[in-house]
Amino acid sequence: MYEYRHGGNVHHEHEGVKFLDFSASINPLGPPPQVEEAIRKAIVQCDRYPDNRSTELRKHIAAFENVEAGQIFCGGGSSDVIFRLASCVETRTGLVFRPTFSDYERALRVCRKEVAYCRLEERRGFVCDDSMLNTVRDAGIVFLCNPNNPTGLLTERTVIENLLRRCEKTETLVVVDECFMDFCQTANETTAKPLLDEFRNLVVLKAFTKTFALPGIRLGYAICSDPSLIDCLYACGPDWPASCLAQAAGMAALDNAVEYIAETVAYAAKERQFVHRELDELGYTVFDGRANYVFFKIPCHFDLKKELDKRWIRLRSFDVADGLGPEFCRVGLSQHDNNVRLIDAIREVTRETGGRSC
Repeated sequence: MYEYRHGGNVHHEHEGVKFLDFSASINPLGPPPQVEEAIRKAIVQCDRYPDNRSTELRKHIAAFENVEAGQIFCGGGSSDVIFRLASCVETRTGLVFRPTFSDYERALRVCRKEVAYCRLEERRGFVCDDSMLNTVRDAGIVFLCNPNNPTGLLTERTVIENLLRRCEKTETLVVVDECFMDFCQTANETTAKPLLDEFRNLVVLKAFTKTFALPGIRLGYAICSDPSLIDCLYACGPDWPASCLAQAAGMAALDNAVEYIAETVAYAAKERQFVHRELDELGYTVFDGRANYVFFKIPCHFDLKKELDKRWIRLRSFDVADGLGPEFCRVGLSQHDNNVRLIDAIREVTRETGGRSC
């Protein structure tokens, strides 16, 4: 049976109740101010089909990412692109590094592919390194999230390069999901984009969802130097993968992207340090993530999500299906006042419930 496993749905589940929602990791600065006006102006285009190739948007993305427009495919959010990628590759098996974003596994299973796992172990800090490259074996497609969701941990570019060299020999496609990369202070040193021209088996996945706080628009894109794969992405899904409103919003968001992202990185780093420090002082095990969320482990045996729900605060918790357990949680960063409220609530719950369970 289908089960919704993403965050960000609490307001639809509890209509009329105003939750503080930390379950989805969206840029706390909100959408760039020029996006709303761009959407309003684009409404007049809704009486005709959108450009199915997103021609002007791809030009904007190409300038922003410093790649060729022909190397870009635009779709309805990164999840849409992930499902198309799983359809493009003719293979029996796909590999995911677990724990990670659940849509990789779901897309593979929908496409009738077996799923192999490379388990990122807690005892090693959930880090992905060269020791895990042997797990690729017969996989025809590999999904690697960087920084990883939900841990927020980065994989070094040298590890990705070694993975690509190994996979190049077996014609294995490597999808590096960088949807949270623009929140990282070391993004330029870590991104896999410089490897695109050398490795035709590399796909870099990005989205406007997290970076530009536009989850409701549904706009993501893939970058790849193999034109046959780009063409396949158009074929493996419905036409018109990006609406006219999404294309307009994307172009507007990129107009001032450098300054906006610089402000975002500084803000996220400051709030991440605050939340990390406060949770650490409460005795929680906090992992050294680099994205706009904090991943941690509860020190006691109690249901933190359930207790916070009672206080109209929602975070993301995990279970065995995620390759984790209920003691692991993730909180997306919000405005500072909201982050303070979150920490105060966790402190209260820990004192009242955790103290009896440790």
